[in-house]
Amino acid sequence: MKDYRATLKRVGLALVAFGLADIALMIYCILQDQSYSSSFNIFSVIAGVFLMRGSLGAARLITWFSAFMLTGFIGVIFLIFPFLQPIDLLVAQAKFDPVWFIALWLIAAAVLILLCWTYQQLRSSSVLAALQKSGRSTATPRLAIGLGIALVAVLVVALNMTLKGAAGDKAIELARQKLGPGYSYATQSIQWSGGHSSAVVAAYNDREIKYVSVEWSE
Repeated sequence: MKDYRATLKRVGLALVAFGLADIALMIYCILQDQSYSSSFNIFSVIAGVFLMRGSLGAARLITWFSAFMLTGFIGVIFLIFPFLQPIDLLVAQAKFDPVWFIALWLIAAAVLILLCWTYQQLRSSSVLAALQKSGRSTATPRLAIGLGIALVAVLVVALNMTLKGAAGDKAIELARQKLGPGYSYATQSIQWSGGHSSAVVAAYNDREIKYVSVEWSE
C-alpha cells in the first residue's frame, strides 16, 4: 500500500502549502486594511495533515468536498461572477489596477487547478484500491457534484433577484445621485438589517473606478 500512502502524502503537502499561503495572504490583506475571504486557509492545512498521516477516512471526505467545491467554483467563475462584474467593469479594473486584476485571476486559476488535481489524485487506482480494502465506499461522489450544481443555481437566482432587481436599481439610483451621470454603475453587494438596507456600488468610466456606499430605509 506504499503507492496510496505516497499519493496521500503528496496531496497533503500540497494542501498544507496552499493553506499556509492563503493564511499569509489573509494576514497581508488585514494589515493592508483590504477585504479578503477564503474557504481554505486553516481547513486546507488540517486536511493536508490528515492526508500526510495516511488517513483513508480523510481521503474519502476530502474527495467529497473537492468534488463539491470544484463544481461550485466552476459555476462561480462562469455563471455567478458575470452577474457581479459586468464586462466593461472588468475591462476598467484590468486597465486601472492590472496587478490586482492579474493576481485575482492567478489565484482563481491556482484554486481551480488544485481542486482538479486533488480530486484526480484521490480518485487514482491506488487510493481506490486502499479504500475498497478498508471497506470504504469508492463510488463517485455524485451527491457532492449535485449539491455543487444546486448551490450555483440558487446563487444565480438570488443574485439576479437582488443585485439585478429592485434593490440593486435603488442602490444605483442613490449612487448616481452622489456622483452624477458621468459614470456607469454596477451594484457589488447588498445587505439588509430590519428595515434598513445598505449597498456598495461600483462607479466607473474611462478615467477611474470608485466604490460608493449607499444606505436607505424601506
